[in-house]
Amino acid sequence: MHPPSRKRLQSVFEQLSNDRKLDLLGYAAEQGEFTVTELKIDLDLPHTTAHEYCRELQSAGLLERKQGKPARYAPVDFEFHLSPGVIATAVETESETLDYLVNTYGQDSIDAILDIWDAVEDGELTYREASATVEIEHVDFLRGASELGLFER
Repeated sequence: MHPPSRKRLQSVFEQLSNDRKLDLLGYAAEQGEFTVTELKIDLDLPHTTAHEYCRELQSAGLLERKQGKPARYAPVDFEFHLSPGVIATAVETESETLDYLVNTYGQDSIDAILDIWDAVEDGELTYREASATVEIEHVDFLRGASELGLFER
């Protein structure tokens, strides 16, 4: 198992710091699988909140979405070994990737990725088209987007 990235650590701990999401994860552990409708009834959550929480917990890797209609969610086993060394590695890895982008593509490369990301999210551009537009090699564009946490938005 490789050490988690800085963004992964932030994402997981952000989710775990929310009491209602912790309740949802406890519910998931008890139920095994559930639908958003079952969740909203059993935990007395508004439908949009239940759906949003499931999507955010899935994005953080704490729930998985099963195929089918309606979609079902299930808990994902996870384990973190945290130490100052693991955290330092996560921070160093992110810094190396972002430093590489700046050194290779210039000071504005990170801003360029951030600026074009809305067009990607809106479906106006593919990842490949966006990377070509900002003149960053595709693989570097994807690595930068990942380190910036853009895939988890």
